[in-house]
Formats: sequence, structure tokens, C-alpha cells
Amino acid sequence: MPVGINENVTLKEVNVNKTQNGRDFLEIIFENENGQTATMTEWKNEKNMWIKTDEDLQKRDDQQFGRILQVIHCYYPKEQVNFEGSSFSEMINWVKQTFDAVTEKGSYPLRLKVVYDKNGYTKVSSLGVFVESMSVAESQIKLWKNDLLERPVQPDKEDDPFGGQTMSAGPATSVTADSTGADDLPF
Repeated sequence: MPVGINENVTLKEVNVNKTQNGRDFLEIIFENENGQTATMTEWKNEKNMWIKTDEDLQKRDDQQFGRILQVIHCYYPKEQVNFEGSSFSEMINWVKQTFDAVTEKGSYPLRLKVVYDKNGYTKVSSLGVFVESMSVAESQIKLWKNDLLERPVQPDKEDDPFGGQTMSAGPATSVTADSTGADDLPF
């Protein structure tokens, strides 16, 4: 799907998957009228070098759930949305069940912001309002300066003609003129 704000996008499918390493993730796939897709992927937040405290982890979880609710609220009024769970796995399964009803009866058209990620692949934006119903007269979706709207330039990888081997210094050889008169060149 092209980068920018796309109109008349529908919810194609919602998947709950597990990586080969056993990590759960949620995948929400949107599709435009031309059959082009953009994916929103949510992973379980864990403590790491960026998320150090329980407060940081809770903040990330709240932001993640807010992004998911943005999509859900395109189809359900806020008063109908009620999640009672305590784990990431429970949440993503609840999201899948919530959206299964939507994809079965047909999706309402949406407005969706798509950007590039740092590797040059398109993805659903995670900044600010990124999705809304087409019935919203004055769009709340904005393009921000942090949104990557141009594909990042990836440097070309140069092939090593020596296959990673370096030339070794061997014994020096001297060049001698052959007997055909090659030494009487004018330079």
C-alpha cells in the first residue's frame, strides 16, 4: 500500500501467530481497493535496554493497547468495548475474536496512515491517530515530521573481489626487459 493517508481501506484479516522462538504476536492486515496491503504488528512488550522499569513496561503496554483500541473503535462504540484479561496472549486472542465478527460481516471503509519503517518496508503508522472511519468528516489523521514518507536509502553492498582474503606480500620479483627490444621504449 502506498505511504501517506489512504482512503477506502478495509480490514482484511486479523491473525494471532507465534514465532519459531515461541513469541506471540498480533497481526492486523488492511487492504485497499487495489488489493495492496499494509500490516500492523504488535509484539509482547518485555523489559530490555529501553524498557527498564515496571512503570516503563506499563506505559508501553498502555500505548500498545491504545493503538489496538484505535482500530477497534472504528467498528465498535467505546461503551461496547470491554477487555478483562491479565496477559498479552489473552489480549491478542480477545482482539482476534472481536475482529472476527467484523471481517465475517464485511468491513466499513477506513482512512489509514501508512509509512516506511527504518528498513524501507511499508507499515501502519504508530504515531498519533493513524486510523479512522471514512464517515469522519474532518480527518484527525496528520502527517508528522517523524513519519518516514520517503524510503530510507540503503547503502549498496560491495562485493569483495578477493572473497575476504587479503593479498599476502611474497618475495619481490624484478621485471626485466625481454630480448625483443622492449627496453627501447621512448619513456
